[in-house]
Amino acid sequence: MKFNKIAKKVTALSVVAVASLVFTACSSGGKSERGGEVATGGVGVANRALQAVSYSPRNKGYGYKSTSTGADFPTWSSSAKPQISNALSQVGDDYVIQVTGHTCAIGPRNAPGDGRKGNYHYSSQRAKAVRDGLVSAGVPANKLVVKGVADTQLLPGVDPKDQKQRRVTFQIVPAPK
Repeated sequence: MKFNKIAKKVTALSVVAVASLVFTACSSGGKSERGGEVATGGVGVANRALQAVSYSPRNKGYGYKSTSTGADFPTWSSSAKPQISNALSQVGDDYVIQVTGHTCAIGPRNAPGDGRKGNYHYSSQRAKAVRDGLVSAGVPANKLVVKGVADTQLLPGVDPKDQKQRRVTFQIVPAPK
């Protein structure tokens, strides 16, 4: 008798759990939550594809305070352009690609004093250099925006001061209004 009561409770809880999962999956409408932002349909697919596209000179990372693209950039841009164009084709006109520059954790984010530059400056300049190179390669300038994030988005599992942190990444975002 006691076993039947326990079995009934377990069965009832299982039914509620499955129903909750089904309701959640069906009500999401193809949306997924990533990094605090909701991505829908083509945006989510495009952003997943863009995760594989990043630039750092010779895949080693920028030199400290360096902002120019390396000698490998023309080869990289010709191989990345189809992926970037494909990502743009998956989203509507209300979206652009954000070219994001990163630094390692060496040095200040904002340098105090006249004429001194911090990591936000270097990360922005890296993003601008890559954007300019992509525009030269034929990516429409109006579909690219730049953002420098300094060392606020470090690669997990990599030393915060490692040169590999100094890179440029890409993400589909809503177009600025």
